Amino acid sequence: MNPETINSLIPPTITLIVTSLFGLLVGILAEKFKNRLRIITYDIYTRDLKPNLSKNLSGDLKITLNERVIDSLRTAYVEFENKNNIDLENIVVKFKISQGAVFQGSEGYLSNSLSWLSWTDNHNTNFQNVLSEYNALPADEQGIKQIPEDLQNRINYVNQNQEYLIPVFNRKETAHFNFVFEDPFDGTSANLFTSIVHKSVKLERKIEDEKAEKRHLWTAVSIGTVLVVIVLSLMSYFYPTQKSLIIIAGIVGFSYSIVGFLILGIYKRIRGYFK
Repeated sequence: MNPETINSLIPPTITLIVTSLFGLLVGILAEKFKNRLRIITYDIYTRDLKPNLSKNLSGDLKITLNERVIDSLRTAYVEFENKNNIDLENIVVKFKISQGAVFQGSEGYLSNSLSWLSWTDNHNTNFQNVLSEYNALPADEQGIKQIPEDLQNRINYVNQNQEYLIPVFNRKETAHFNFVFEDPFDGTSANLFTSIVHKSVKLERKIEDEKAEKRHLWTAVSIGTVLVVIVLSLMSYFYPTQKSLIIIAGIVGFSYSIVGFLILGIYKRIRGYFK
């Protein structure tokens, strides 16, 4: 390759380097901007408290609560994690189960600070008011109470909804919640839902760190590829006589990315082996 050709390759190469650095800068700024919306990850695990026994096993397994036999009782474990680099305050976490199901017990705590969590004042007041009104209702000779429709709707609400307050949710802290609830009488399995309503906070289902890392990697690669294609297209348009050299420089630059990706993969494998 003669010196003239080498000199003609220098401007496109420099442009590719600048474009790569610009793409990296854009990716960093985009990540910083995205982090302005604080992400709290969560996951929900449920299981039946009453196992299904084989017909070959003798005996009968029953679950009773306040002398009442419950056909289907389930437990749920919910975990929240603050992976942000800032502490969050006054996070209200809401829980809801399917219509017809009933919460029978719950608890919440923070793992790092070893502190218990309580209902919000609003939810606790609402629960106590509903309980007081129900206890104040007169019962007939059979001990049955005639519940007004408005009160019944409020009873259904407190039976199917709970609100917990996390006063301080420190960075890298994990909040844990345990629930026991009864499925609807129609035999269907209830689902547990959760939500957070807080300024600049978004709730996302937890995914594996490896999957998240791959997603971020391919996002960065896609942004860089689009920027390179745009720059090469503009260069080809303004310098049509150097189009072939520009394409060669683009291929060379892209091959560098592949080599860098392979080196990164080898490094991660070696690091993982010696962990």
